[in-house]
Amino acid sequence: MIPYNEIRKALVSGLSDHTGLQVINMNGGGGIPKGAFITYHFEPGFNSTGGRPIEQQNGEYLEQMETVEFTVSFLSYADDNPVSMTNALQAQEWFKADGRIRLKDDLGIVVHNVGQVENRDVAIGTEWERRHGFEVEFRMQNISQRKLDVIEKVNIEGAGTIVIN
Repeated sequence: MIPYNEIRKALVSGLSDHTGLQVINMNGGGGIPKGAFITYHFEPGFNSTGGRPIEQQNGEYLEQMETVEFTVSFLSYADDNPVSMTNALQAQEWFKADGRIRLKDDLGIVVHNVGQVENRDVAIGTEWERRHGFEVEFRMQNISQRKLDVIEKVNIEGAGTIVIN
């Protein structure tokens, strides 16, 4: 199973520690922080990268492993355009350096691609919302587990009952 909450917490705490800014869910429904902040949004889907999953027995369970990829979008908000850009570049830097290592070591997540920072300013009425953003593509192993169905006894016609333990 994909540890969605652990991924989310690692992204939020890592970016917050690195930038010193509050990091919030873009569609979280909470209030907007005062001053500069960063938002994140998981794009729909944890998609398979293709191929067949690997299946292996692990004790009483059958594990199915496949590589999945997912994308998270990040936006830096600030009242001032240069501040927004600087904060976005600082967040982007985390994924290229410390974040890349931390996510791999802690959760087995590989930072596959860090997109370029782009201007994403929006006019709301007569005011401008200053923001810069980028996407990060990640890859990881998705491991599903189910109880192994074991045939303990079989009756083969003409051979009698065979018991295997």
